[in-house]
Amino acid sequence: MEFIVDLNKVEDVKKFVKYAERYDVDIIVRNRERAFAVDGSSIMAMFSLDLSQPVIVDIKDNEAAESFKQDISKFIYC
Repeated sequence: MEFIVDLNKVEDVKKFVKYAERYDVDIIVRNRERAFAVDGSSIMAMFSLDLSQPVIVDIKDNEAAESFKQDISKFIYC
């Protein structure tokens, strides 16, 4: 499952990573324009992305994806 989030503040990224660390699935995050993808549970990796624009989150496990999506609902980009 893919969805888009907007993490435009340092605190937003920290909270996103904090939630991602709780899951035992791969949470892959990438910019829209690039094929470069990172581990969403790594703070260093997340800051290597261009966070001036919304990013795409990809989680292959739909149940985990729905749960994670609820956890970070305030960052979901409409």
